[in-house]
Amino acid sequence: MTLDAGRACWACSHCGSLVCPQPLPDGVRVTGERGHDCPICRRSLTRAILDDREPIEICEQCKGTLMPLRAFAETLTARRRAAQTASATPEPADPHDLQRRIACPECAALMMTDWYYGPGNMVIDTCEHCGVVWLDAGELRRAVDAPGPDRRC
Repeated sequence: MTLDAGRACWACSHCGSLVCPQPLPDGVRVTGERGHDCPICRRSLTRAILDDREPIEICEQCKGTLMPLRAFAETLTARRRAAQTASATPEPADPHDLQRRIACPECAALMMTDWYYGPGNMVIDTCEHCGVVWLDAGELRRAVDAPGPDRRC
């Protein structure tokens, strides 16, 4: 079977059947292929599709997510506009998170750790060379749920 990444489904070249794993409630459809190593816990990341359109990699151990910066921006914008639940004021981020230094899973360069100046009051890691962002567990949800004028609810 081969992965049809555009649909996040597996296609059998022999019989033509198509197997599409169900997405999880957070919009992640795991494809099962192994990706880069996690910059936090060093286990292999698992490739997945976010909202049936964006290829990402997730860590099944620490629940972090590696995604293109463009995909982060587009997904965050779309999810905030489509929000159906009330916003939630996030807890203040821990300033000690700024001291973390992690290597980019794609190129091994040191990622830039800095405040995310959008909604969510959090610290994120970005690779300027590869154009990817590392989000720790829950950070995408935190940014989606944060209050702001661009959020539907």
